[in-house]
Amino acid sequence: MIVDAVKYPLTDDDYLKTLVIGSLLVVGSVLVLPLFVLLGFFTRAIGNAMDGDPPPQFEEYGSLFFDGLKLTAVFLPYLLVFVVLLFLVSLAGSISEPAGIAAFLILVPVYFGLVYLGTSILFHFCRRRRMRDPFELRAILDTAFGLRYLVVVLLWLIVLPTLFTIGQMVLAVTIIGLLVVPATLVYELIVYAKLIGDLTEFT
Repeated sequence: MIVDAVKYPLTDDDYLKTLVIGSLLVVGSVLVLPLFVLLGFFTRAIGNAMDGDPPPQFEEYGSLFFDGLKLTAVFLPYLLVFVVLLFLVSLAGSISEPAGIAAFLILVPVYFGLVYLGTSILFHFCRRRRMRDPFELRAILDTAFGLRYLVVVLLWLIVLPTLFTIGQMVLAVTIIGLLVVPATLVYELIVYAKLIGDLTEFT
């Protein structure tokens, strides 16, 4: 699983072009708009991995940008639920300390639950890129309850980001390495797309 994911970015014949363009978009993300193109690319990469196709290329930027906006919109309602709960916790804490503690104890599992289910939400959106799919809670829960899913979540949210970050810090010691770091971020994104896309084999 990990080996296939790490090799996946190289399965596209034009992977160097993808990494170069992606690097420019990573740097340009400080302007916000390129970030949505990268999110759209991530969405497409997951979809391609599901279909057994090589990673997408950076083309049809308007379509990629729109897909990035859609992905952002998908997670906004879930974020809103958490923000409302956070407000209620603060309100309960202002009323009395016991009420605040009780509300906080409810908030913590909700937070980690949303983080855990986020991968399933992402997976179901990328499958067809339909806005209703990531809100079909039964399908999301069915995908989330499995050992393979747990492993994927741990890999792409904890283990691999840690390893990539260490490698990027080592690269950043030199000027040339620092210039390569944005390309490694794009490479990393495609690796995660493969891990998530391969969940389709178990759903």
